[in-house]
Amino acid sequence: MAVIGHWDSLTEAQKLTQSQLIPGVIEEDIYRNNILESLPAALALGKTIKWLRESKVIDGDVEDVDIGEKMSWTSSMTYSEQESTMKRSAVQRVLDNFIPDVYGTVNNYEAQMLFELKKGMMRKLGDKLIYNDITYGSAKQYDGLHALAAVQTGTDLDIDNAEKGLALHNVRKVLNAMKHGCDMILTPYEIGTRWDEAYEEAGFASLATASAGTFSLITRAKSEGGSIQYAFAGVPIIRTDFLVAENQNVGDGSNLRAKYTANDKQYSVFFIKKGDIFAGNPGLCIGYGNPEMVSKFYKVEYFDKLEDYDAKGLRLVTYTVPLLGSKLCLGRIFDIEDVAITA
Repeated sequence: MAVIGHWDSLTEAQKLTQSQLIPGVIEEDIYRNNILESLPAALALGKTIKWLRESKVIDGDVEDVDIGEKMSWTSSMTYSEQESTMKRSAVQRVLDNFIPDVYGTVNNYEAQMLFELKKGMMRKLGDKLIYNDITYGSAKQYDGLHALAAVQTGTDLDIDNAEKGLALHNVRKVLNAMKHGCDMILTPYEIGTRWDEAYEEAGFASLATASAGTFSLITRAKSEGGSIQYAFAGVPIIRTDFLVAENQNVGDGSNLRAKYTANDKQYSVFFIKKGDIFAGNPGLCIGYGNPEMVSKFYKVEYFDKLEDYDAKGLRLVTYTVPLLGSKLCLGRIFDIEDVAITA
């Protein structure tokens, strides 16, 4: 038996020490690129937010009139009224005073709890922006991107990719239909990887079997952070963890675009034109309902003392709603299989 100096064994010596705890918590569950943080945001006041969309152009009422011919007085202009309601989301926690008072020698428990509440809130808001559906989800929700896009089902603004590899012809059709322009193509990482492969090592089957075709509309450049940024027709391809695998053949305006539960995993890609509707721009923005939310989409409420508890309280509250000025500022391709993209 080895001699451990004064102690009977190493086990006995270890009783006089303890593990070193490094302060803080290393993040493991990470969602990248919450586009909520990149959209224009504006303070919205009132029970609901209303705006008008153009319903028609009166070119059909413009007459060809001969010299001296009597002209007609006409009236035909109409508008489409849009209305959205902000919805509230909240999370609150009790922090028993015993925890920070007795255990707070290494970590700041209150600061750690606040960080985790903020992370949970932003994760929830990023998910709501895409998957909320007031009709097929819950009356407590608003319409997220899937629900907003499904209104245009059957048009070039909302294309069913038929459970195949993403067809670039469909991408072109959506971009052509977005007459206000497009600022980003939002894609899950699975489909974003397929873009990379098409440009780099995989290519297209059509290019391997025919002389026609180039990669000229798929371009790449370095982003400000130094990473490779791909684009199609000059529109940046933005990958996000908030777009996840989904069930097939759902979400076309008659039911919920549900996250994957069984059978075959399918994916969706969104095309987004950003714009502050309150400034007269037609694109997508986020309305929030309290001046305190101007930089972070939520307000933080502290409770120094909770009645009947030896504890403090923390609450995060948000009132938000996505606002899509024009239907031409949002496009979707859904039911995309995670296989090579096609021309």
